Amino acid sequence: MPRLPIRNKKNFFFGFTRNTLVSFFFIIGFLFCSSTLWSLPTYKEVKSEFIPSDIQVFDRSGELIQRYRTRNDFRSEEWIEYERLPKFLIDSVVHAEDKRFFEHKGIDSNALISSFWGNLTGPSLRGGSTITMQLVSLLDPELKSSSSKRKTIFQKLKQIQRAVELEETWSKEEIFTAYINLIYFRGELKGISSASKGLFRKSPESLTPNETYVLSALIRSPQSPIEKVIKRVCLLKKERDGIDDCESISRLVRESLFRNLDYPQYPSFVPLYTKTILDFSSAKQNKIEEKNNSEFVSSLSLNFQRKVEEILKRNVKTLANKNVKDGAVIVIENRTGQVLVYVPNIGEESSVSKLDLIRSKRQVGSTLKPFVYAENFEENKLTPDSILSDSPVGIPVYQGIYRPLNYDKSYKGNVTVRESLGSSLNIPAIRALSFLDINEFILVLERLGITGLRYPEFYGPSLALGTADITLLELTNAYRTLANDGMYSELKFEHSDVPSNSRRVFSPKTSYLVSEILADREARSLGFGWDNFLSTAYYTSVKTGTSQDMRDNWCIGYSEVYTVGVWVGNPTGSPMLDVSGITGAAPVWRETMDLFHESLGSQLKKPKEEISSDSNSDSSLSKESRIERTKATRILTPVNGSIFALDPDIPLGRQKILFTFSSYDVSYSYYLNDEKIGSVGGPYLWEPKKGEYRLQVKDRDGKVLSLSLFEVR
Repeated sequence: MPRLPIRNKKNFFFGFTRNTLVSFFFIIGFLFCSSTLWSLPTYKEVKSEFIPSDIQVFDRSGELIQRYRTRNDFRSEEWIEYERLPKFLIDSVVHAEDKRFFEHKGIDSNALISSFWGNLTGPSLRGGSTITMQLVSLLDPELKSSSSKRKTIFQKLKQIQRAVELEETWSKEEIFTAYINLIYFRGELKGISSASKGLFRKSPESLTPNETYVLSALIRSPQSPIEKVIKRVCLLKKERDGIDDCESISRLVRESLFRNLDYPQYPSFVPLYTKTILDFSSAKQNKIEEKNNSEFVSSLSLNFQRKVEEILKRNVKTLANKNVKDGAVIVIENRTGQVLVYVPNIGEESSVSKLDLIRSKRQVGSTLKPFVYAENFEENKLTPDSILSDSPVGIPVYQGIYRPLNYDKSYKGNVTVRESLGSSLNIPAIRALSFLDINEFILVLERLGITGLRYPEFYGPSLALGTADITLLELTNAYRTLANDGMYSELKFEHSDVPSNSRRVFSPKTSYLVSEILADREARSLGFGWDNFLSTAYYTSVKTGTSQDMRDNWCIGYSEVYTVGVWVGNPTGSPMLDVSGITGAAPVWRETMDLFHESLGSQLKKPKEEISSDSNSDSSLSKESRIERTKATRILTPVNGSIFALDPDIPLGRQKILFTFSSYDVSYSYYLNDEKIGSVGGPYLWEPKKGEYRLQVKDRDGKVLSLSLFEVR
């Protein structure tokens, strides 16, 4: 049998010729001398771009109140600096991954050459990577974007080049810190902090040596089968400690890897509040999780939050026999708009503990009445002393005749606006709404921050009684507008003095008049008596509301400093049993308001502009004549809600609908479905066509004087 020739050791090395080595080092030299498109980041840049999967929410005093996950593609905690890492963790990772890490300059030549010679004849390379080389693969998009699990020779050489560059500008401690925070350990666990909490339910500072061996063994192949991980950990422990103790190691590995890695978020005091923060920041294209850090100092006061939670729970329990199951409370600071308390339900005892009842849309009952009267004040159509008739009324609507009733089904006769609003009378409120262009009134509500409202015809006159679905969040902030002299601004969830964008909705005079009525015990006594939960020892303006069939119960009011909104009811929408705003939501509102005013005064301040009395007003009119004035500019025909039918026996050109107005003026104009059709110098004959129509009369400035809705069939 012929013998193989013996290779010349001077010309060959591990089976490769000198030419191969020359070519190999020529490629390395070429790569090192060539320019690269990758810009070497600094340690500070890498740390600042690190995005944890959870954000940490602090209350206004700096106490951590919530961890909330925002990323589902990985799980990571906060960045852990080198000084916080246990020495035996550093030593075990270095021993497992890069024994000469603190000695080399980015490349371990012994390990690298051995790896090259073992793999050069294959299609790709593996092994021999230092911690620095592994780190640049995590940082450089060109190196980490490869779909193959194994790098080509050119990728490997680029990895070497960039590792050397990184070592020239970063310290060893920075390299190790970035590495241990960016690598995956098991499943979705990214970084040492999430791995420590996910596998062992503890922080990295509390790890034991055996636990660090488990983590170190996972780095090379995070998804290895458990038996293979056990062998690696046993070997690592034997090499490090000289102890062969695979039985205890096996038990530790199995316990940690079989554990549910989706560990609970803690603390978790206000998850729904945090969800609201994220939704609002996303709507403003200012996502918290995309900022340089994952910490958010909120406007919430945990101290007050816990106290209000107890107030709500206790009061809801007392109403259990009235079929009241849940509630919600929000407290806002008037000046800044910061949300101080956010209680979205009664907590763990709630049947919908994960549902935010503050942001759930529900019918708001009488709580819209202040805005109906405010707009009438704004348009000079009513004053607090104007007289309205609280008597039976039938209003034509599409479905027939709408006959509203007061809460107690009684009638008070002629009453002032002050009494009507203070005692929450329904029929006068509907009469007041009829003086307004309902479409314009909906625009007013939208300017108050109320969204998702439907077209005017959907509500009709019942809008004055709160048939619209609105959230407690939006409604409470709308009331805050009245507390702030008619200036609306967005809510703030961060603890910051930076002012929010604001806009004027009502004049200071209008806001004062409404606030003064809502604080008037005498005006309230007609409907609620003198002694009730709405009367405080300090100034507050407050309004209650109950939706149809007692499904929702509201109480919203404000002092000089705070606005408090309360909803009580059932998340399922089932009706309560004889529960009004006074007996349901009002006790919660009163206790909450008292809590915030234990050592704080409150007073209603008049605006700088003069609020003239009726006797000194420009009109100098009596109450009766003011009522006539509001009725003087009305569309007489067609009556609002009329339905006309075309007669097939009459030629089309001979059928007409008569438009008439109570006070003809050539400066006024008829508008049909927003199209000008003629002057209001007299009656107007219109040839009908099938459809739904909106007839408006506008003055020369485009202000709507009257509106009538009708249909032709």
